[in-house]
Amino acid sequence: MAKRAYGLGNSYRWCVVSFIALSMECKVLVVFNSGKQKFEAILGTIGSGALRVLCSYEYHPSEPGWHCHATCDDVEKVPGGYMRGPWVKRIPHAKRTHRRQELGITDEQSAQRFALKFYRIEVKGSLL
Repeated sequence: MAKRAYGLGNSYRWCVVSFIALSMECKVLVVFNSGKQKFEAILGTIGSGALRVLCSYEYHPSEPGWHCHATCDDVEKVPGGYMRGPWVKRIPHAKRTHRRQELGITDEQSAQRFALKFYRIEVKGSLL
């Protein structure tokens, strides 16, 4: 994505988690705003100088419950620099409600832990 393509206001808390998987450089942008009850964890890979967004797991009150926007194509076929496109599917479908309706995230740390758990990212070298 372009440097200023994904703007966040001052009320949002966010962080970027970087890791290597299958020899690919990966990033997860974790976005949280408790007042707006918004959470988003955007997973992408860096390739050809651009971020290829593979999945966005999110919660916001304007849509019914938790949902995911995920690519169903090979990573190499996902164009860099775009959040959405015809290669992305919403799960569950837009007219369906997810079984989880509550946000359940209270602060920045729980948002980051939730993203790591959802994407099954293991933290190496952490203390007990």
